[in-house]
Amino acid sequence: MQVKVEHATPRTATVEITVDEEQVSRTFESVYKEFNRYVNVPGFRPGKAPLALLERYVDPERVRRRVLEKLVAETGSKALEQESLEVMSGYNPEIDAPDIENNKPYTYKLIVPLEPEVSLGAYTGLTVEKPKRVVTDELVEQEIERRRKPYERLERVTDRGVEPGDVLSVEMRVQEEGAEEDKGPARRRLIFLGNNIPGFDEALLGMKIGEERTFTLPYPDDYPDETKRGKQATYTVKLIGINVRKLPEVNDAFAKELGYENVETMRRRVREELEDYFERLGNELAEQRLIAEIVKNSTVNFSEILVKEEMESRLESLARELQQRNLTYEQYLAAIGKTAEEHQRALAEQSAYRIAAFLVLRAIATQEGLQVDQEDIDAAFDDMLEKGQITEEQYGEFRQNPRKRLELADALVRQRLHDFLFANNTIREVEVSDLPQEETEEEIATAEGGE
Repeated sequence: MQVKVEHATPRTATVEITVDEEQVSRTFESVYKEFNRYVNVPGFRPGKAPLALLERYVDPERVRRRVLEKLVAETGSKALEQESLEVMSGYNPEIDAPDIENNKPYTYKLIVPLEPEVSLGAYTGLTVEKPKRVVTDELVEQEIERRRKPYERLERVTDRGVEPGDVLSVEMRVQEEGAEEDKGPARRRLIFLGNNIPGFDEALLGMKIGEERTFTLPYPDDYPDETKRGKQATYTVKLIGINVRKLPEVNDAFAKELGYENVETMRRRVREELEDYFERLGNELAEQRLIAEIVKNSTVNFSEILVKEEMESRLESLARELQQRNLTYEQYLAAIGKTAEEHQRALAEQSAYRIAAFLVLRAIATQEGLQVDQEDIDAAFDDMLEKGQITEEQYGEFRQNPRKRLELADALVRQRLHDFLFANNTIREVEVSDLPQEETEEEIATAEGGE
């Protein structure tokens, strides 16, 4: 076996492995013997057919796939060990394997991520701002108003025409430019004024129950469905009913509905809940800023394979979320105002930063002795049981569950890192009128607008 190693990109090794024809031949022979045990060859008992005859009764592609699988398993790990490569644990090598033929030498490649290199810069003695938002009476009332929304009900009105903010019951037909004429019955639907394309609501204002109107409007240039942008659509709308939105009164009965004793208690508790929420968010933002400073101060080298896998994971997660919300990737891109190329370039940058941040924090945890052992994990489970955060049944189950223990260990290390960073750096509180948003891709919600 001959091995060549190239380092074309940082912390990534391309390992070229050449296997001589004798080993290739032996591997083919062993695979045919495997197949011989269960392939039915007329005139022979299982495992007794001559190999030359057996070749006629097995799929050659299946044989080649199995030969490659065995050959890579037998030679790949030996090659990595022979070259003393520090392959990053938890990542499988990428395999570049061309077709293989019997009785000929074979060359394939493994592309492997090597252990990252981290040179920590300053991570103590730094100063970052922590945004602090003061909870005003106005904010408390806004939050109570938000909590009233789920209790909203529709109340029918019959003594006036359509006004802004109404919810309409209509029969509607839509004829889009270039589409075949819809000859079916008009569809009954609810229309929420304020959630439609420009000009739609205005065309319905003043309508009376039983009235029918026909009007034509263009789809806007930022419409989520790109195929409809700029096209005309003719709407035929018959008004069946007008509804207004009614919110519950803010009184003791409503407060009890939300789980509070009375209105006074509700306002006090809502204020406390907002203060707790803003405190947590302010701490999270301060921590993000600290980590960003530490990453900037440090030198981190890692394989692009890590970025690729992180991107693939995030794109798969995004695809699942869009599917759940019945949105296409194109609608999502329209909502965030990016092309696919721009979105994926930004995703690559975000993925690279997340990896760098993880590696830097891992290095700090190692250097400062912030890791946890099995006794720490057991003690944390004991504490969770004592505080009523888990039941007796869960306590027994979780303590024996490797995945639960790993999740808890990760949470404990994160908390130790947070405590260490806040204790060894200056966190300066600055009052703000609004808290900045974390850099997440919450634009999915925007894509749900529709007409």
